[in-house]
Amino acid sequence: MPHNSFRAAIPLLFAAMAIQVSAAENDQLPTDSATLVSRTYMGQTVAVPESTSDYSPKNPSWWSGVRATGSIQTEFMAPMDDSSLGIKADDYPKPVLNNTYFDFTINAPYVSAGARFQFTKWPLPGFEETSMPGFAGWGVPYFWVTGKYKWLQVTAGDFYEQFGSGLIMRTYQERALGVDGALRGARIKLNPGKGVYFTALTGRERRFWKHTPDLIWGADAEWSLHESFANAFNPQYGVTLGFSYVGKHDKRGNGDNITTIIGNDQYRLNFPTTVAAFDGRISTRLKDFSILAEYATKNNDPNAINNYIYSRGNVELLSVSYAANGFSAYVQAKRSENMAFLSDQEEQTNAFINYLPAFTNTQTYTLAALYPYATDYNGEWAYQAEVRYLFKRNTPLGGKYGTNIKFAGSYIADLYNQAPVGPKVEVDKNGTVEILTTNPAIVGTNGYGSPFWKAGGLRYADFNFEINKKLTRSLQLTFFYLFQRLNYDKIFGHPTEHGNDEMVTANTFILEGQWKIARRTQLRWELQYLTTHQDDKDWVCALAELSLAPHWMFTLSDNYNCGVTKEHYYTAMVTFNYRANRFALSFARNRAGFNCSGGVCRWVPASKGFSLSYNYTF
Repeated sequence: MPHNSFRAAIPLLFAAMAIQVSAAENDQLPTDSATLVSRTYMGQTVAVPESTSDYSPKNPSWWSGVRATGSIQTEFMAPMDDSSLGIKADDYPKPVLNNTYFDFTINAPYVSAGARFQFTKWPLPGFEETSMPGFAGWGVPYFWVTGKYKWLQVTAGDFYEQFGSGLIMRTYQERALGVDGALRGARIKLNPGKGVYFTALTGRERRFWKHTPDLIWGADAEWSLHESFANAFNPQYGVTLGFSYVGKHDKRGNGDNITTIIGNDQYRLNFPTTVAAFDGRISTRLKDFSILAEYATKNNDPNAINNYIYSRGNVELLSVSYAANGFSAYVQAKRSENMAFLSDQEEQTNAFINYLPAFTNTQTYTLAALYPYATDYNGEWAYQAEVRYLFKRNTPLGGKYGTNIKFAGSYIADLYNQAPVGPKVEVDKNGTVEILTTNPAIVGTNGYGSPFWKAGGLRYADFNFEINKKLTRSLQLTFFYLFQRLNYDKIFGHPTEHGNDEMVTANTFILEGQWKIARRTQLRWELQYLTTHQDDKDWVCALAELSLAPHWMFTLSDNYNCGVTKEHYYTAMVTFNYRANRFALSFARNRAGFNCSGGVCRWVPASKGFSLSYNYTF
């Protein structure tokens, strides 16, 4: 059955298509060589011939400022049997699986509206009922309308929002992870003066086709002094102050003892009616330096992630960066403790109100991303640093075309004397996920405590080095090295499949080349090698990508485990681009593992089959 709001959104779908046709007709311009300049009428910027740029229409029509935009993203997959991966095509609900999203927006002077149609009734592998219960369905789960006049903006419906760095408020969508935390409610934004910004909101957070039970409300204020007092500030200096408050109301927290079942045990817990979180920050710019200091705290909030303890939460973040004359660097530190802020205490992955950034580099190479890091919301000490430098052209190290180098590293540790709290994940070969409680003895207590400056055992550490060098006008090479050491059991919730060794040490070497064969023809290739004595041991990877601009791209890749499993994971793909359309046809055999984005990870089962994807933006 479709989502309850689907019928109400059908007229809006037809209106969007009709307006798009009208807009396309109105956008047709004569094919002359007149110079165009920009002019604004009715709050909309349009291009007019320079010879008539001083002309203003006597009676501009409101409809002339109406425009429709949108996008379509869809992927079909026909799964196949693979006995060595434990896959049977009959295990899927349909012979062809599909995830489809259609977003559209209508923009007009002073008002805009939009909606999203989603069809995931028979979702792709990794989104099925065993992996993500409740994800399957179809309808219109997202719709909104916004009115704007001068310094006032009001939104009703569904929306995303972030306060500061997101330490107490960040709702967002990440389709690759199945995350969509849109708030349904109302929001108001004010900009009453230069450099002064205020946001207030209330609503409930989306969890697939339903909304979580807790009502959320909050406000954020920012004051950029260098904007408000521009005449008194040197343009090279700036100061911004920010303060945020977010509260949630638990409908179960009525002051009475409530029986809840955790694992196989029953507990009587008194859930707080209201949980409040606060955030304060200051950001400064001092010529080539930028500094951010931020602090957030949260009242006691027992939930499934912290094992239902009643301790307060807090997080401190400091970041310093510098950039000038081809040199850039940054260093940052973060300490967090008990900062899982959820709109449903029983959820563990899809009900986060806040976001704690992972202080690790986002790796794009296949083997470098084999061991990603997932942020521990129960607590961690995290450090990260990076240095980049450009050796200029015609210097001893820069050569004819210049040379780019980068050094980066991360170190993340547990809090000192932190008790082992939170859920532990067990994943079998079929992808079935089971949540195990690690320490039920502390349920309903104040939980753990940790001295502020002391750190515990290592969770994750890495160091990487990259050098990018253009050798000739048509050939460019990149060498990348990555060292990683991680506590596999703590990060992923279970030990490695081939042993009980908690620590994994990996070294990854990558060579990438880009060869411009002709003006519109380019070949990109990668050679990767990862070596480790733990887990599945050594891997090799090869990739070749031929681009025939502006329409075609052909890709072949193979990841081979030469250590334990001796398995190949390969992909063959053809991509075709035409204007705003993108088609991709592929055949792939994918390994089971964790898919991560920004420190948030999700288990993805193994899969094999043909896939067809289509993307269109208008």
